[in-house]
Amino acid sequence: MSTTTTKTTTETIPPTTDAQYYGKLRYIPLGETPTPSPHNFHLPEMKEFGDVRLQPLVDMRPVPTVADLPNAKEGTAQLSTHGFAAVHHPTSMNSAPYTINSWKDPNLLKQHYVPETEEMVRQMTGAKTVLTEALLIRSAIWSEQDALATHAGHGENEPEPEQKSQEDTDLELGFPQFIGFSKKHGGASPAPKVHLDYAPNGARTHLRKYHPTMTTAAKEIIAAEDKLLAEGKSLRETYAESKLGPRWALFSIWRPLKRVHRDPLALGDARTFLERDYVPVIVKTPNLGIPGDISTHSTESYLAHWSEGQKWYFVPKQEPEEVLVIGLFDSERDKETVAAGGTLHSSVDLPGTENEEPRESVELRCLAIWD
Repeated sequence: MSTTTTKTTTETIPPTTDAQYYGKLRYIPLGETPTPSPHNFHLPEMKEFGDVRLQPLVDMRPVPTVADLPNAKEGTAQLSTHGFAAVHHPTSMNSAPYTINSWKDPNLLKQHYVPETEEMVRQMTGAKTVLTEALLIRSAIWSEQDALATHAGHGENEPEPEQKSQEDTDLELGFPQFIGFSKKHGGASPAPKVHLDYAPNGARTHLRKYHPTMTTAAKEIIAAEDKLLAEGKSLRETYAESKLGPRWALFSIWRPLKRVHRDPLALGDARTFLERDYVPVIVKTPNLGIPGDISTHSTESYLAHWSEGQKWYFVPKQEPEEVLVIGLFDSERDKETVAAGGTLHSSVDLPGTENEEPRESVELRCLAIWD
């Protein structure tokens, strides 16, 4: 990292804006190169995000249903334009006999929430196959090292127990992965740093390294990519048009478990970011699903510089049936922008909410594959 001292800034918005909400977002200062975190799944430390901006936040309500989304009013956020969308999506787990504690039970999630959400993604995108790879509970106040870092026995200075319970073993080796469900470590905390989980290279590494089940499901994609690479071709330039492999994408489905009073998720309109705004960084990621393997691989993600014109959206006091669908990568859009269909996002600090109860949310991550 550069040794230049960076002054934290909070910028006000010109009076011409009609935004009703404002929130603090954290960026990488211009001229700075962030140092990767030593912790698994974690972005660089907060001190690296020295450019703090008070940004207007666009209210995404009214939130349409999945069926109404294609014909929603002009300006409504869509995956194909903004890189994300909000949809009203009821789930059986928000009704009796289930309670908020039911969301901490992986068996109930696999039985009910996973298939319901996969069907929603198929309806929204037209993908033939939707495969849930992970579910992540966030229920803690932000901390630099949280339950993400300790998942699957990867935590630093964490002695391995002599014998793990079958429950913990299933969480660590199974598929989908359940992160933040450990009774010992609890849920993860919000991520208050502007980021996109996968740069295109990171998305492709993810297919190959994240979990053996993921690699098997993506074998046709990987074979097609490997063939093009062996021919010396750029995947960004040639994969989609070659038709050697199917279109594929990575999504995050973000649902609050109760009304959100602090640390909501803000989403950046991908069309309003410049190519130079994206800042690549390596994120240390564990190799999951292999007994006894606590090794890691490097996944490339994006952070961001601030630039004028960036536009941010959120759902104020978001309710459990108001769901955010977040694009992380789309092979069909790889040539369009540096983000390849993904969108920068972050939990956002709303002034005056510092003493509110922690937000609780579940994030479902999935791989979508078209014909």
